Amino acid sequence: MKIKLLLVVLLLSICSTCPQDLPPIHIDFASQVLTSDGRVLGYIGEKNRVDARSTGYISKNVIYALLATEDRDFYNHSGVSYKGIIRGIFKTLTSQTQGGSTLTMQLVKNLFLSSERTISRKLTEIDMAKKLEEKFSKDQILLMYLNTVYFGQGVYGIYAAAEQYYGKTPDKLTIPEACAIVGLLKNPTGYDPVNHSDKMLSRRNEVLHNLVETGKITEKEFQKYKGTPLGLKLNNHYGRFFVEQARKEAVEILRPYGKSLNTDEMKIYTTCNFDVQKAADEAVRAQWANFSGNMKNAQVGLITIENGTGAVRAMVGGSPESDFRGLNRAMQIRRQPGSSFKPFLYGTLLENGYTLATPLLDSAIYIDSGKVNEWHPQNSDNKSTDGYMPMQTAIQHSVNQAAAWAITHLTIPDSVVSFAHRLGIRSTIPSYPSIALGTGEVSPAEMASAMAVYATEGTYAAPYCVTKIEDKNGRVYYSAPANPTSVVLDSATCYLATTAFQSVVEAGTATSVRRFYKGFAAGKTGTSNDYTDAWFVGYTKGLTSAIWMGFDNPKFKLGGGYQYGGTACAPIWGRMMAGSPAHYKGTVADYTMPPTIQLVELCTDSGKLAVPGCYHKRIYPVNTLRLPELCPIHGAHNSNPGNAN
Repeated sequence: MKIKLLLVVLLLSICSTCPQDLPPIHIDFASQVLTSDGRVLGYIGEKNRVDARSTGYISKNVIYALLATEDRDFYNHSGVSYKGIIRGIFKTLTSQTQGGSTLTMQLVKNLFLSSERTISRKLTEIDMAKKLEEKFSKDQILLMYLNTVYFGQGVYGIYAAAEQYYGKTPDKLTIPEACAIVGLLKNPTGYDPVNHSDKMLSRRNEVLHNLVETGKITEKEFQKYKGTPLGLKLNNHYGRFFVEQARKEAVEILRPYGKSLNTDEMKIYTTCNFDVQKAADEAVRAQWANFSGNMKNAQVGLITIENGTGAVRAMVGGSPESDFRGLNRAMQIRRQPGSSFKPFLYGTLLENGYTLATPLLDSAIYIDSGKVNEWHPQNSDNKSTDGYMPMQTAIQHSVNQAAAWAITHLTIPDSVVSFAHRLGIRSTIPSYPSIALGTGEVSPAEMASAMAVYATEGTYAAPYCVTKIEDKNGRVYYSAPANPTSVVLDSATCYLATTAFQSVVEAGTATSVRRFYKGFAAGKTGTSNDYTDAWFVGYTKGLTSAIWMGFDNPKFKLGGGYQYGGTACAPIWGRMMAGSPAHYKGTVADYTMPPTIQLVELCTDSGKLAVPGCYHKRIYPVNTLRLPELCPIHGAHNSNPGNAN
């Protein structure tokens, strides 16, 4: 025993005669991407670490738990605990795990040294810890420690840890929350809540008991806290593509200032709503869990816009396994929308005075027959009724031949293209009859913003993501101007279209929505030719979303029962809306009829005002400013009151 003590004294004397210079201290902090309510959505930098600025930004609960667990004598030593050193060196000499490090020594290791376990490294650590204590106050050392240490799940420092595990800043952490986070320090992987939640809970309770031993809480309080669940609010990497989109926009905004997001600790405030984004990500993951085979390699583009403002509240730019730094399919792709483009055809007709009862012919149709560009559209089931149906029925069941008949008999392609551009479609749409079935190419972002016009009673707002950028000192480098809006459609046409799009969800091609979401819903499905693209564009009172699914290489086709917009995309929208905040959902009562709308009995054979001789009639909403004439088929002047169709 005496030999061992002499050895320790000798080693300590060597340490005192071989001083080490203290290297410069540099801690890399990341820029933050924040949600609309101030939550950290993600980080941009080498490490996910945010400067807590001072211990005043950190809850005392964290500091009490840390000192009670890691270094109870912190305020009484000069960086070194000699009892701990002797214990640690003895363990090292006997090939056991090193111990005895103070918080200051741990900080030295994190800042300057490798993780090797040798006597020489331990002695260097001791010397540098003493110099650190000479140069910095206890409060500064404590702050540096809490800013640098690793807490698991890719986050460094107490600020990022508080956001990652509890969705709050570190000054708001409660006693149980602080103890749970501090408990991770011993083994961030072994106590990870995703794989070892029971171990994390047990470790939290150990740290709680340390507070009893140091007199910070009573035994009674310990028993109360011990029985509480972890109550985690894990980020789970929600909004990866939103973070990347914000990064791209911020880089361009800051370029004239010479600022770097990797080194200058900027704060990027965005329009993202955390709860909507979380619901969107989880809805996509849930849908992918159903896939097998090649469908696992499919991609998704989802964007959700707040009606009337253009604020992007959620964005998913790829499958759950996609690299968020690659192609963002919500913003960067243009694909054929299929029948989800029909709202622009039917909006054109409704604006021009046609009614939801206007009969459309569902029959084989040939455009430019015998020519190179001959077009012969078919219904999804390759069947036809060879009869007329009301416009609302054609919308509800997405009848292709009826849409093709409408664009060739009731309007022209140029009018539909003009209408689509007015509502916000920015892509070039070829002026051919086939656009009735969505043969032009568009992006999910423009589809969402254009469809939102119907939800807002006629107002268009361009989508935007970044609201403000400031540095760590609060200097503002960018503040988004008020997003301009413009009225591009009358409220009556919007109401009529919404009535039809509601029927798509209630009894049409998007009934899969109702497996998950029971609130107000309106929308339109889309499936492109050969099943290369599936779409659903849907809205509530508060939000409009466009969802695309397909493969980056269009030679691959959707399958496994998920080749349709109603089976591939509509369920994602239903799940997302079910998990979104209540104020974004709305009810049918929110869609009050404009004063120019009246409920009127129409003849479904003519689409005109019903007269006593009409045998097939139904009540529809009608724009009284474009009130149709009396039914010319069954009027008194007509000698044949039967169905002319």
